[in-house]
Amino acid sequence: MIIENSTSKIVEKQVEHPIKIMLGLLLITGLIVPGAVQMDIKPSTEAVLPEDDNSVQALDDLRAKFYGDSTLIVFESEDVRNVELMRDVERLENRLLREENVGMVNSPVDILKMEYGEIPDSKDKLEQVNYRETVSDDYGTMVVTVSADTQANSDEIQKLNDDINQALTTIDRNDQATLTGYNMIDLATFQVIIQDFIKITGVSFLAVMSVLYATFRDVKKMLLPLSVVMFGLIWMIGLGGWLGADLTIISMVSAAMIMGLGIDFGIHVTKKFYKSQGGKEGLSQTMVELSRGLIGASFTTAVGFLALLFAELAGMHSLGIFLFTGIIASYIGSTVMLPTLIILIEGKNSFRLEEN
Repeated sequence: MIIENSTSKIVEKQVEHPIKIMLGLLLITGLIVPGAVQMDIKPSTEAVLPEDDNSVQALDDLRAKFYGDSTLIVFESEDVRNVELMRDVERLENRLLREENVGMVNSPVDILKMEYGEIPDSKDKLEQVNYRETVSDDYGTMVVTVSADTQANSDEIQKLNDDINQALTTIDRNDQATLTGYNMIDLATFQVIIQDFIKITGVSFLAVMSVLYATFRDVKKMLLPLSVVMFGLIWMIGLGGWLGADLTIISMVSAAMIMGLGIDFGIHVTKKFYKSQGGKEGLSQTMVELSRGLIGASFTTAVGFLALLFAELAGMHSLGIFLFTGIIASYIGSTVMLPTLIILIEGKNSFRLEEN
């Protein structure tokens, strides 16, 4: 009976001070939201691998020591062995080597300087050099390798991409170059993660709204359980950021999962209240009867997701944190925010008349 009695007392407080409770929730939400800025988006597959695994640590050390996150700048021409292009590449190298995270830049220019000490003006001399892997066999493609320690960080990769494109602009070769390599693949993956996260979340949102409208046939009643999901998502992202969770190729599904799981809480409360006699008595009866089911369903689900923290894959840890915080937030939304919202929408007087 402890749960039921506590729930009944909470409803009384909600009826007495709905505005204060809502302002309190908004204040707490305001403190939680900045956590989203702390959340990192990690596009590389290494981000989901075990952090304490020796082989993963060795890979990270090698990348940091030898600037293994290489970016390739590919130039194409009828014959890349021309003085003008070589001089532009030399200027590009000098520009990139001044960037903070760039460790080395390798190109055909380096081979020319080893051979002649400088870039020769003679076309014949350019054609006599063995450029090895930096120039294709048909001399139509040249590769400039930029080695940088980005640590698979999306911000660092984006900065490197911007720096390279800016440097290409200064030599008027921006439209003639193609960027590829590990960093650019990570950057493309980052963009896919963001796009998929938005798309998956958007599709889930529309699907949930369609089901809610089919269930309630009333916009007001439809938006009430939807508010629980939005509340849960906002807290999930904010708390996840504060707790060190990252958005990866694994954890990006968390929003859709919370929409599917958290919406149930709001539906049960909304449906049962509007089938009751209404007012304070109806709200109290609704919350008391649902109290054990809500707390049992939410906490067993949340604790079950916490088991992901014991997984070897680091990406599973973030997914576990997001789902745990999302479910708990959805529970708080359905038991604290939603009843208070119902009181404010229906009008405080309609709940207080019964006391007289």
